[in-house]
Amino acid sequence: MKRFVKLSQIMFLGAFLLLAAVPAKSPGENRNSSNSINRIDGIVWSPNRQPVSDVYVELQNDFYSTVSRIRTSSSGRFSFLVAQQGNYFIKVIASGTNYLDAIEPVEIVNIAPSSSDSVYVDIYLKFDKRKINIGLSGVTEAVFVQDVPDQARRLYENAVKNFSDNNDKGFEEIEQALKIFPNYYNALVRQGQEYVQRKEFQKSFPYLIKAIDLNQRSFTGYYSLGYAAFQSNHQPEARKAALAAITLQPKSINAQLLYGTVLRVDGSFQEAEKALLLAKNLSKDSPIAAVHWQLALLYNRIGRNNEAVDELLAYLKIDPNGENKKEIKDLIAKLRKEPSKRK
Repeated sequence: MKRFVKLSQIMFLGAFLLLAAVPAKSPGENRNSSNSINRIDGIVWSPNRQPVSDVYVELQNDFYSTVSRIRTSSSGRFSFLVAQQGNYFIKVIASGTNYLDAIEPVEIVNIAPSSSDSVYVDIYLKFDKRKINIGLSGVTEAVFVQDVPDQARRLYENAVKNFSDNNDKGFEEIEQALKIFPNYYNALVRQGQEYVQRKEFQKSFPYLIKAIDLNQRSFTGYYSLGYAAFQSNHQPEARKAALAAITLQPKSINAQLLYGTVLRVDGSFQEAEKALLLAKNLSKDSPIAAVHWQLALLYNRIGRNNEAVDELLAYLKIDPNGENKKEIKDLIAKLRKEPSKRK
């Protein structure tokens, strides 16, 4: 029986939530020669005040030229590091959603040459009325309206700000809000997301499950639960949650990547390839290394090593200076020597 090189024995891909990239300098980027490191953080919110995951956010200079582009995390967050002071714009590109693009001005000010600045911005999207009738079933994540007591709402809003500042006091404030209003959907899903962000997956489960019980169209709830279940080796639960996520948002790259990865691990190779190829197609304008890595794992597992090599080459093209560059090149050489079951 032919034996094939196992990629999963050589290299392990960690989390596939997309992290904020550090932007490079741009010729139009402003005007101070100091070595200050400044930070712009924020959250993208839906019109229903729920975080919007997996949308592009651009940092633009004062000439509207793009300095850096990232995707929001599962909790709607984005973050940029900025080397120089000046005027910038944060633009949310909402293509593929039911929302309009949005742009917000941001000013970075360094009082002294060695000083730094930190700016936080909330960006609230609006529905694109050309694509959707507001309040009807066309909304990807259904409008979920609750009559929340004022005290609970204030605690939740304070928690969101604290989480954005990496202040764990937000957990306590969420718990206080839930004591006042135990069925507070936004608080439940946010608490679960924050535990997922910190890789405390077991702690996230009760909050995310209850959030989904309250809102059966919660994309963020299903996606976060699927990711947490997968990382905790609860494969059946991960598969069900990830399937629900792609059902709600079939054009979510992260959701298709998660679903394809879960299916690959389960041995459902044909379905896994379909999901991963869809993630690859959706991300063609801004390729994601993790998608190519998962496809390489899949193709190697089913003996299609020529295609595995192609995906690894694409992976290196996206991340040419990765820590495992040499190992991947060596692996490509080994795979090229192995016969493929089919071309």
